[in-house]
Amino acid sequence: MSTPLPGMLSVRALIFGPILEYFADDPGSLEVLLAREKLSPEILADPYAAIRLQSYLSIIEAAADLAGDPLFGARLGFSLRPGNLAPIGLRAVQAGTIRGALSAFARWSGALQSGTRSSLESEDGNLVFTYRITAPVLAPSRQDTEFSLAGICRLIRGAFDPRWRPSEIRLNHPPIPEKTRLEALFRAPVVYAHPTNAIVFSAAAAERVHRTEDPDMIALIERHLQDLTAGANRSESTVDQVEALIDLYLGVRPVDLRTIAAALRMPPRSLQRRLAEEGQSLSALLRRHRQRRARSLLAEKGMSVEAVATALGYSDGTSFWRAFRSWTGDAPSLGRETRCR
Repeated sequence: MSTPLPGMLSVRALIFGPILEYFADDPGSLEVLLAREKLSPEILADPYAAIRLQSYLSIIEAAADLAGDPLFGARLGFSLRPGNLAPIGLRAVQAGTIRGALSAFARWSGALQSGTRSSLESEDGNLVFTYRITAPVLAPSRQDTEFSLAGICRLIRGAFDPRWRPSEIRLNHPPIPEKTRLEALFRAPVVYAHPTNAIVFSAAAAERVHRTEDPDMIALIERHLQDLTAGANRSESTVDQVEALIDLYLGVRPVDLRTIAAALRMPPRSLQRRLAEEGQSLSALLRRHRQRRARSLLAEKGMSVEAVATALGYSDGTSFWRAFRSWTGDAPSLGRETRCR
């Protein structure tokens, strides 16, 4: 089994399973896709081999172009089987409820893909499952986002209720022309340019018991997942963990010392001390993340300045305008023009 190098953002090769199946009758095209990232088909023979996250994102975007299907990622996601996500998929389907399955998925998602965060939160009688790539990457990630959310929906329908449908799908990227077709796949309305990528669904339905859990089987699978994530967890600094939580919570939950410390299960003073030992503070990390994210969002077509402000956790566009001007000396509109050029 290939172990990721410390600091290497990676995915397990088993993530490529649906792409391999799609191009099974066209091995030449598959080799072209892999060759772009200097990968050979042989490396995918080991399902646990570590592949660079950047390479994976580039390949799934290129595969969509090659297939001529803008909904390529979503279609692949709805073709997933639990085995495609083993062992995390197998752990999820051992849960007795949908809530239990998605709690497990959020907890162990790092076993399949580093540089990402998932969470399960309550919101007005609903549950919200979020997914986001928290690491800075150069490749587009739209196909991966739709693939991941579709895969979760497919997991629920296959393991719990084939008639299940979410209340809403939220996507961080701007609107696409294929909105109606994408909503038909998800069986739910899709909201674009949202601060987070998320699936919103009924909390009451998620509590329904579908099966009796097997604690011995769950313990066995989780022991395997612990082994897969041990190396990554050891190499992640406090700054890395805080930055990941900022990216996950920004625009959705308060990003303050108390909230971040609670998520990391430590007292606020301990968090302050650990960040100081690494030469950082929460306010500095939040400001840096907002600056980086603002540049990225302003470059997106279809994202208004108000939408960018909301995604960055500002109360209104004026607050964001003042912050952006303090960072750059320019207004956000000028920053957008510069980024586009």
